[in-house]
Amino acid sequence: MLQLHNLHPFITEAEIEEAIPFIEHIGATKNRAYLPVLLKQLEQTESNKLRNVIAIALSDIADNVAVKPLIEMLQHPKTIKSRGTLLYALENLDYRPYIEVITGLLDSPAIEVRFQSFTLLESIADSLTESEKKACSSIIIQKLEANQDEILIEAQQLFNM
Repeated sequence: MLQLHNLHPFITEAEIEEAIPFIEHIGATKNRAYLPVLLKQLEQTESNKLRNVIAIALSDIADNVAVKPLIEMLQHPKTIKSRGTLLYALENLDYRPYIEVITGLLDSPAIEVRFQSFTLLESIADSLTESEKKACSSIIIQKLEANQDEILIEAQQLFNM
């Protein structure tokens, strides 16, 4: 049976099905020792399935060092059709410095991405500074000009601007 200390070769060799239970275990036990490996594989993997499992493990570990790599993956073209879990993974982390990036996803073609972006925005809207609120509101207003989407309308109402 594969031991946790042998996890790295399984991930890098794309033995995804073998690695998933161990990655889930790392997340469940909040084992920070594997953060460097998980972060590296988050960036390098081409597998949406593996990336999602890693994102959830990073969320479970709840170390804010994962925020920037998760945001970078949200912006990467290879994740265009698989961003919902990446957004969900941010819930346990301090994503506030990237709230404008998250706000920019409110008009995503993927409903899961739109809802998850809204959820993240809604959960910290009251704690944002006035300049953060204005920046988010400006993004939303610009998007509303092109699309009167219900989620965008609700997001704008968060700021009453």
